[in-house]
Amino acid sequence: MTARLTPSEPITIASQGHFFTGLATRDGPSGVSVSGTHVEWQAPPSVRSNLVLVHGGGGQALDMLSTPDGREGWATLFLRDGFAVYTVDRPGMGRSPFNLEVFGAPGPPATYGSFVAGFAGPSADGLPPHTQWPGSGGRSDPALAQFLAGQESLSGPLTRVHEDMRAGARGLLDRIGPSVVLTHSLGGAFGWLAASERRHLVRAVVAVEPFGPPHVSHPVLGPLAHGLTAVPVSFGPGDGEAKLGGLPVAVVTAECSGFGPSCDATAAYLRDCGADVTELRLAELGIHGNGHAMMLEKNNADVAAAITDWISKVI
Repeated sequence: MTARLTPSEPITIASQGHFFTGLATRDGPSGVSVSGTHVEWQAPPSVRSNLVLVHGGGGQALDMLSTPDGREGWATLFLRDGFAVYTVDRPGMGRSPFNLEVFGAPGPPATYGSFVAGFAGPSADGLPPHTQWPGSGGRSDPALAQFLAGQESLSGPLTRVHEDMRAGARGLLDRIGPSVVLTHSLGGAFGWLAASERRHLVRAVVAVEPFGPPHVSHPVLGPLAHGLTAVPVSFGPGDGEAKLGGLPVAVVTAECSGFGPSCDATAAYLRDCGADVTELRLAELGIHGNGHAMMLEKNNADVAAAITDWISKVI
């Protein structure tokens, strides 16, 4: 597995910055506004590849920048592995500001009783114990409080969310060039839309427990009417539809999250779409006890190392 520098060792950063991409104007009651996708980036002196990190559901780039208990996040760990890391805040979230006139009414906030708080909770019946969350997962858990404080309300419909992802993916890849795209959960569509819009610029996709299964209908956000997206894409599984031409895709599944069946169905769908799919089941790699938010957990460095090893084999 990839050898790592310890967190105490310094990191050499050759360049860094931030920008907005996928800019869109909207004419509203206050006039014409501009929104887009915020991207923070850092590059080491020697770059093996660009790597785009896209957060999930109600999260933001913070989910990739650090852990709730203060350890190095995936952005830093992948930088140590030699990637130029581009960390995305999806439109209306994080440093891509939310405005009611632009995005419409938000959903309810994340709470201790909500689905997202379950990312830190015990495993469902029949699954191995969830042991990697860096805290108790209860009301007295400071790590869970830090996590929930950074969670944002989802605003729909999913068709608008995915069109914003499409614009952000297209603009980002046009600006930075060939890249590996790593997504999490509800951010999974960013990878499929990137492949649809700019297949020649997508070197590989790492889908960490992506939203699915294909054609599922979310009770609030709406259906994945086009397989893995709510909006049309340039490829599909059927006869006569364009294919992904062997695009390397890793579908990463944790042992204790319950996302396994959905991820299996997603992997099968992508194979029918012409992708070269590897199913990275963490338990089969000797990485145990993880839930859905594995980038925040105690062994996040081990999971990142497994992803780096896979990327190294396919690009």
